[in-house]
This record gives sequence, C-alpha cells and structure tokens, in this order.
Amino acid sequence: RLSSPRLRVPGERASLASIAESQPSPPAPAPAVPTAAPAANPNASLLDNAEQAENTLLTLLGKDTDSLISYRGGPAKELVAYAHRWLKLVGEEFRDEVTEGLLKRPRGIECTISVLGPVKDSSRGAQWLTVKIKENKSEDEEAAPDPTAMHMLWLSAEFGVVFYISGYQPDRRGDKFRAITFDAEALRHGRAVPPRDLPRVKARCVELASSSTTLQRVHALCSIGKLDPVLAAALTSPEAAPAAAHSPWAPLDEKSLLPSVQKQLSRLNPGQRAALCGLDGAVTVVQGPPGTGKSSFITAACLSRVPAGSRILACTATNKAIDSLVAKLEAAGLTQMLCVGSRRAMGEASCRYLMSSVLARDGFVAAAETAIEQHSANVRRIEAELRELPVPDAALLKAGGGKSG
Repeated sequence: RLSSPRLRVPGERASLASIAESQPSPPAPAPAVPTAAPAANPNASLLDNAEQAENTLLTLLGKDTDSLISYRGGPAKELVAYAHRWLKLVGEEFRDEVTEGLLKRPRGIECTISVLGPVKDSSRGAQWLTVKIKENKSEDEEAAPDPTAMHMLWLSAEFGVVFYISGYQPDRRGDKFRAITFDAEALRHGRAVPPRDLPRVKARCVELASSSTTLQRVHALCSIGKLDPVLAAALTSPEAAPAAAHSPWAPLDEKSLLPSVQKQLSRLNPGQRAALCGLDGAVTVVQGPPGTGKSSFITAACLSRVPAGSRILACTATNKAIDSLVAKLEAAGLTQMLCVGSRRAMGEASCRYLMSSVLARDGFVAAAETAIEQHSANVRRIEAELRELPVPDAALLKAGGGKSG
C-alpha cells in the first residue's frame, strides 16, 4: 500500500473523510451517536470509546446510517445531507467486506479467544475476553507490525461466532478485551444478532475484517460541521468555491502525450473526462461511489495533468484498490513506483514495486550483493582453514614465554 494518513490523492473516497478529520477545531461536543454514552473527551475518536464504537458498528451493520448525524443544532443542512450520502456508502462498503469474508474462507491473522464473562452494565451484552494472537513466523521486513486485536472482527467458524473487539483493559492477572458478539450465519444474511451460545472453551479465530478505517471515516463525517468554510463550500456548492489564483495542474494537451497515455484517456467516460479537465485547485475533491472508475481517473490524472518531475503520493483504504491503481499505471507505461506494505496482503502488481522487488531488479544492487556474498564465502573459508591448523604444544608455549638466560 502506498500509504500516509495525512495526504490523499483526489478521487479516493477516503479523502472525503480525511479532510474533515484533518481540520483543527476548537473544543466542541461531537455529534452524538444514538444510544451511545458520551465520550469523556468531546474531540475523542470513536476508537477511544468502546460503547460508542459498539453502537456505531451496530448502526452500520443495521443500515441506519442517517441516525449517526442529525440536523438538530448541528452543521448546515447541506453538509448533513452530504454526510448522509457518504455515511451510507461507507456502511455499504463495510457490510460488503464483512459479508464477502463470511462467504469465503477468511485467510489472515489467527488468534485464540476465551470468554471470561459479561461486562457489567453493558447495554449491548458485551463480554470480557482474553485474546492471544498467533505469532507470524514468516519474515516480512517491509510489513508493518501485525495489528492488535482492537477494532477487529474475528470469526470462529467452529462455533459460528463473530467477535468485535471494542475495548481493552490491563489487568495484573492478564489483559482483558471487551467485545460484542454476533451469530455468524445471521450476519452472513445481513442480520446483526447475538449468538445463542458463547464458546465455553478456547475458540480458534481468524481475522474477518477491521473496522478501524470505517470508524475513523464515520467520525470524520460526523464532525463535518468543523470543516473550514471554503472546503465546505467546495463539497456542497462547487460553483461557490473560490477559484485558485494559480493552478498547480499541468494543462491537458492530448496531442503531446505518449500513445499509451492517449489510449488510457480514450477509455474515459464523459464523467471521468469532465473531472480530468476540471482539475484546477490546490485541493480538489472528485466524488464517486464504488465501481464508477476512480482508479482509471486517478491514472489519467497522474499521466496527463501532474506536472513533469513531480512526485505523487497515492493512498487507498484497501490493498485491493492500490493494486488496481498500480496495475493501471504500469499498463500505461509508468514504472517509477514504490509500494509500501505487507507482501502477504498485497496484490501481484503491488508486490512488483515493493522495495525488495525494486532493489532485486537494480543491477548495481545485485552486483553489490554478489560481492558481499563472495566476501562472506572467503571469510568462511579462511575461518575453516584456521580451525584445521594444528594446536601448538602447551610445553613449547610455556618455554617460549619464559625469561631469557
């Protein structure tokens, strides 16, 4: 994944939430999630409040995303309507990810979970658990450390239970995790209901999905009232946004482009072409639900509108999305790329541009590695020869070390 939480490439859905999340704002009460306990810190993320996270997750699974933010005493009606549209899409994307994982056999991080007992005064029947994540013994130096159990959905296929871990509590006798549970079969059919029974023994589980990005996007959209007025105008009334004094984008001159780039542009539909021609501001938001061709648009923008010599940082919410973008850029002839992430989680196209893959194709690096290996072999040979030399007689050593007469 080419990733950075601070900067997003125009066109990716995550950019819409990240704009709201990145704005500095004075302390103000965050929009309340229905039936959720208020956060101690009004500016705290959903990830910091277990009960709010549980309620938000249940709301997303229950498809009632409009209830996450209301018009009452909050941001302008246009901003709320905008947030409603994107909350609906965020919820659909998250439900699709969970359903797809349940329909297929999940392959990911594994752990064992033991149920300790109910959480006192939990309105959602939360349970305390112990969680032991299985260590990954494969060497993957380019990967980030394996994620913790927090805000992960874990599937126990044996017991037909899905655990969503929402909180953590250190304990002298062993750390405890807070979780709510779902019936896996019902969840596969779109119903978020608790299981009839919980495992009485250790349950082997596998990673089903992570809710961290989803909850961060929900938090950002529910904080949309804190947006800078200029950005708010750009999102809700593009014609009211002030024009940039100087466009950072290169003019679109199709005749001067390479044939491979011209071919890429010829595949754009009218909406994608209009967005490509409309790039003019320092901050540009291109909106599009899943499947509308944002990756193709980003590829065209990188190849035709980004000034020569510039560097591009592309970020997506999933490894699948970045792999699609890398494959399109590669097909158009752009090979000066570097991907960052875990080889075991990335697609074939992205893996070709991991640091190790790029260095393996570099002739100078290959020659240096060959020289190092030859040197190491010589060192090992000399050490072996030294070990085969006869050991001097101890009496001779003592005589030679005495005082001269």
